[in-house]
Amino acid sequence: MEHDLFLKFEDEAAARTALSVAGIGTVDDGEGNIRLPFDGALADGSRFALSICGSGSGTLHAPTGETIDSVDESGAPIKMAVYAAIAGYHINIRFEGMVPESLAIFDTAPDTPAERFA
Repeated sequence: MEHDLFLKFEDEAAARTALSVAGIGTVDDGEGNIRLPFDGALADGSRFALSICGSGSGTLHAPTGETIDSVDESGAPIKMAVYAAIAGYHINIRFEGMVPESLAIFDTAPDTPAERFA
């Protein structure tokens, strides 16, 4: 059974620490860059897929409720939503198997996630 978590941490360092406690460490990408893995397995065999939100920045954005005036490609006037960053470092992770309790506490369980797995 798959379990999707929408994790929010104070910052990237806090995310790496929490993931390490859960058994998800960093990897070398072969070019000398240390990063979080895209997928893998925990010691108990539970598989996971990991996605850092915001195209890898960890930052999500949400509409503020304000709009600005702009124009579309044809020059017609339009209203565009204003977006602002949501505090925290955001990671989505899918588990096939047990969810580590140490990560479950960071799950925001949003009604409408800003980003989802396909």
